[in-house]
Amino acid sequence: MRLVGGSQNRGRLEVIHDGRWGTVCDDDFSNADAAVFCRSMGKPYANARAIARFGGGSGPIHLDDVNCDGVQDWRFCRHRGWGVDNCNHGEDVGLHCN
Repeated sequence: MRLVGGSQNRGRLEVIHDGRWGTVCDDDFSNADAAVFCRSMGKPYANARAIARFGGGSGPIHLDDVNCDGVQDWRFCRHRGWGVDNCNHGEDVGLHCN
C-alpha cells in the first residue's frame, strides 16, 4: 500500500491488487480502519481525512465499506469484495499517519 498526493505520512490511500494500484472508498472508513492501514505501513497513529486534501485517484476503486476492528492485519478487514463499490474518486479515503 502507499500514500499518494501528500507526504510520507499522509495522502490518498492506495493498495495494489492483481498488479494494479487502486483506491479505497471512504464509505464507513473510521479511525480504527485508518490505524490498521497506518500500522501496516509502520506508522503508529492515524486519522481518516477528507479526500479533498489529497485529490481523487484514477483507475480502479479496489475497496469499499472497509471495516477493521483496529487490531488485525488490513488484509483481514471486512469489505464488499475486491472491485465491488458504489463510489467515485471524489470519495477516495485519505490518511494522516504519524
